[in-house]
Amino acid sequence: MTNIVTYAGNQGTNDVNDADSKFSPFIWKDCPIREIEDGTIEGWFDKDDYTSFVPVAAGAQAIYGNYYGFASTGGTVAVANEVGGAATASSDGDDEGASIARAAKPFQISRSHGKLWFEARVKSSTIDNTKHGFLLALADTLTLSATVPIAADGTLADENFVGFHRLEADGDQVDCVYKANGVTQVTVQADALPSALVADTYVKLGMIYNPNDYKVRFYVNGLEVASVTVIATAGTDFPNDVTMGFVFAVLNATASTPGSSTIDKFRVYQLAA
Repeated sequence: MTNIVTYAGNQGTNDVNDADSKFSPFIWKDCPIREIEDGTIEGWFDKDDYTSFVPVAAGAQAIYGNYYGFASTGGTVAVANEVGGAATASSDGDDEGASIARAAKPFQISRSHGKLWFEARVKSSTIDNTKHGFLLALADTLTLSATVPIAADGTLADENFVGFHRLEADGDQVDCVYKANGVTQVTVQADALPSALVADTYVKLGMIYNPNDYKVRFYVNGLEVASVTVIATAGTDFPNDVTMGFVFAVLNATASTPGSSTIDKFRVYQLAA
């Protein structure tokens, strides 16, 4: 069976820093997207381009289409009205936030499961410190709230996740992180971006789990920036014993012009073995 490659550009190296609207060739060059989608190869996938997004209103966690959504008073996850689709998460008060999480949790990063590919494109309206933070990740089942998945102090809640965290106190950078609930969070790479975020400018954040060497590799605009080895033992700091799905959340650090973060696409694919 031949995988149909749908990406142009340099597919043989990871030295291409490209923040355009296409998914990164180096991440996706060997992902059998069509075969996973049509069932020729056993696997699972999830994706969204926010062209038909159901907005999230203020209130406790509720179902919005294929998402769970939450927003604090004065908050929303709204249609961004951008060409190609996007959704913007925001709120207007200190320690307030908004978040979306896929209801389905079909993915698992462990030595018993196949290769996984993940990428999303996000931006923030401001890169100033002490405005707001965001989390973009794969996470276990969450009850979204004003303190989950981002806690009131800007740290991350005691949950299971693997992904990217923009700290509210470091507005122009992103950390690569993971955590198992009940165990101390691990920052694989602090300030992982090769160059600082630019306000209202998209950046592509991605991951690959490769069962050949048991490594999760983190990518920014197609560049590998960090990696970690997933150990076989369950119950450690890596959440290898739980299923996970997509989550995107923001939390304010101020009530004065806290800004917002926007996502315009994500996708996750995984082979069964």
